[in-house]
Amino acid sequence: MDKNEILSLIPHRPPFLWIDRVVEVEPGKRCVALKYIDPDEQFFAGHFPGRSVLPGVFLIEAAAQTAAVLQAAGRAEGAAAGDHLLVAVNRFKFLKPVAPGSELTIEVRLTAASSPMACIDAVIRVSGEVVAKGELSLVVT
Repeated sequence: MDKNEILSLIPHRPPFLWIDRVVEVEPGKRCVALKYIDPDEQFFAGHFPGRSVLPGVFLIEAAAQTAAVLQAAGRAEGAAAGDHLLVAVNRFKFLKPVAPGSELTIEVRLTAASSPMACIDAVIRVSGEVVAKGELSLVVT
């Protein structure tokens, strides 16, 4: 799935679109997306000068957007689209810092769903190493 297909499923737009491509999607089960961390992002100037680190909140947002793609891809044909809003972040751990120039592999798995709520497990990797993981809850409005 390229950016245009992603844009057709979720309302996020640049500069706040935190996934570049979806490489796997099993509707109702799991989704894997990629995001290149551009070294020229303005926030790196202040986070942190001399040792740039991607803010953890962006890792959570990338996982939430990947989860929204998973949920939207599983929507029944003809069903009304809704926005997927992040309503809870549970047990999210940041295990390694993410440097500019890295590529994130974001994998989300649906663990429970009861309309309009979905619970998601997320694992984010850089070069195969887990850099963050946790649980998210989304609701469709």
